[in-house]
Amino acid sequence: MELNERLDKFEKLVSDKPSNFLSKLAQYKANKKWIDHSFNVATTVLEALKHKGMSQKDLAKKMNVSAQQVNKIIKGKQNLTFETVGKLEDALGISLMEIISYNPVSEIKINATQVRSVEKTLTNELINNDVADFTFSDNFRQKKGVQMNVVYNNFTQAIKYPKVG
Repeated sequence: MELNERLDKFEKLVSDKPSNFLSKLAQYKANKKWIDHSFNVATTVLEALKHKGMSQKDLAKKMNVSAQQVNKIIKGKQNLTFETVGKLEDALGISLMEIISYNPVSEIKINATQVRSVEKTLTNELINNDVADFTFSDNFRQKKGVQMNVVYNNFTQAIKYPKVG
């Protein structure tokens, strides 16, 4: 195939219309936050509909909105208002949104430091006090040391126990 033939075929594939990809990308980036939230709401609503055995039409009736609006919500294409979120929650008997109280970053850092301190204290107590209370099998004793994951109030700490007896 000659170069001219290939160029002709290529030109047939290329559209005369300008691409709007960059404008769509810019729009997506500008709206990414609410698009992501809308997607999460859509999947939650779909799960609730399935769980309750409801159709989109049933939901539209309960919300007193059009079936088209429910369809947009389900597709994640709707920038939801608080009013719409409230209607969804009431119609499905679910919670889609929780407002978390405001805490300054400095306060969060202090709390994280306190958590680390409590975690260290618990780890030390487990290592120092609880090893003597355990009865280990012979297989366990043959190992030089065993690492265990200790979970206490949702904190997981790997503890390397010393060789016992």
